[in-house]
Amino acid sequence: MRFLLGRTDALGDVVISLPVMERILSRMPEAEVHWLVSPYAAPLLEGLPGVHIREADADLAALMREIAPDAVLNLGHRDVAVITAARAAGVPVRVARSRGRQILDATHVLWRGRNGTGRHEAQNVLDFLRPWGWEGGFPAPPRIRLRQEERDLGLAEFATLPRPLLGIATRSSGSSAYPSEAWWARALPVLKAAGWHPVILAPPEDSKLGKTDLRGLLGRIAACDAFLGPSTGPTQLAAALDVPVLALMGLSSNRGPSRWAPLGRRVQVVQYPGPEADLKGGMDRLDPASLLPHLERLRGPA
Repeated sequence: MRFLLGRTDALGDVVISLPVMERILSRMPEAEVHWLVSPYAAPLLEGLPGVHIREADADLAALMREIAPDAVLNLGHRDVAVITAARAAGVPVRVARSRGRQILDATHVLWRGRNGTGRHEAQNVLDFLRPWGWEGGFPAPPRIRLRQEERDLGLAEFATLPRPLLGIATRSSGSSAYPSEAWWARALPVLKAAGWHPVILAPPEDSKLGKTDLRGLLGRIAACDAFLGPSTGPTQLAAALDVPVLALMGLSSNRGPSRWAPLGRRVQVVQYPGPEADLKGGMDRLDPASLLPHLERLRGPA
């Protein structure tokens, strides 16, 4: 059976959707799993068979006919054209959330809401496997694997820097809470005084490092001894690379750890003090020194 998983939104969303593929293959090892992703996220899936690019002006129905999937799971539910194209291409099983025209074009609609349920997004995406009875439970943490040469390149870039190396993402590209520039100006000296060597890796415009592609970013993250950042794609990537992560997150169920925490065996979360409505300024109420005990625990034996 051939599955096409549509996940054409943000990088972190692709990461938390990886367990869907793992669940399919654990139940049906002979299955063929394809992905439809944005050009930006495609390198994340390098090495997997069947990775297709969602171009803005592409003929999706023609692409569906070329791939010829038995089932399309539109995990990135905002891209409603995926299910419409799947129907036009005659895909037998089309699974979608109850959003827009998808209700008419899907063969299976997920009516269950996600907000305020206390369920992690990695659990929510497993709901798409309901037609086969494979939903439920909690998935294993997603994993991203690097080639040895990619790891070596990341280590070589940082060979002259002192250890321990703390990779940093300063802000999120989405609507999540994140600290201000002024907070980072206070926090970086505190981290350095505690013995860490902070290196800003993301977003690119905040980093002093040379330009790199997504695979290069993965190599840089993997070369770090720990990673600190708000709820954003690079923080999810670090956890999936099994790098110790300290995630700075908001309070509400829609932005907090119950739904969006990075999944990994060495992940800790610090939530900023309220009020929740003060999104960007709220995290500035964190005392940078309060992060040090958490980072020290993460620095312990693997």
